[in-house]
Amino acid sequence: MPDTIHRNFKTVEDAEAARAALLDAGFSGSSVQLNLHDVRGQNTTTQAVENIMDSLTPDDADDTDHPTEHPAALLSVDVDSDEQRDQANTLMLRYGGVEA
Repeated sequence: MPDTIHRNFKTVEDAEAARAALLDAGFSGSSVQLNLHDVRGQNTTTQAVENIMDSLTPDDADDTDHPTEHPAALLSVDVDSDEQRDQANTLMLRYGGVEA
């Protein structure tokens, strides 16, 4: 059954390596799409709210004192069968892809 699967990657390099592995495995270039995530800077209001929230919780109680990692890239793959889905998923997991 035709479907599209999506996986996030921590680095653009990992996503590009997964894309190359998919192409080497026989997936067509048109079925594999790499999208980079925009990294948005924080504005003053967002920083103020985060600082207030951080001050209300004890250190390390809920990991608010540690920056959150944001994915760098999203890789989408069109698959036509369960076999292709499994193959694409296995390849993307090998390079650190996680469900979007």
